[in-house]
Amino acid sequence: MKTFITIISLTLSLGAFAQEKIILNSEIALVNSTEGILLRTAETPGIVKVLFNVPMTRNVCVKYRRTSGGRGSQSKCVKYDKVTTNEADKVKIKFEKLPALGGSEEETFSVKAVQRRIDSENVIYTITSSTNSHVVIKKGILGYDSYVIELKADQ
Repeated sequence: MKTFITIISLTLSLGAFAQEKIILNSEIALVNSTEGILLRTAETPGIVKVLFNVPMTRNVCVKYRRTSGGRGSQSKCVKYDKVTTNEADKVKIKFEKLPALGGSEEETFSVKAVQRRIDSENVIYTITSSTNSHVVIKKGILGYDSYVIELKADQ
């Protein structure tokens, strides 16, 4: 029974670390992982840039073979390995036409950043409202990630 309680406690505590809570009280916010909970408060500016630490995986040549021919020698890759490095990426979030929050009121949004695919430089963002009372609209063009959050029409 003690083992079971220990495992449950550990699982719950690890889950708490998985999503960092970020209070949006300045124009730039830092999330030290790929996902987090963003807290909009009365102090949140209209536009916030959120910086992420995103693992990016690439296939990298780790072994070459030199070949010689009629035009000289050439190098050819004979073995690739996957290499993952953490890279900074940012998303701009604009809070548009939202009612002002007062005192200790807050709204929460989940955000997640993942690499589109191996060897890709693109990061895909997923932003959702915890209350389902907001709509999130992707506005980015040419690789610049930008989103607008506003109230749903029926709110």
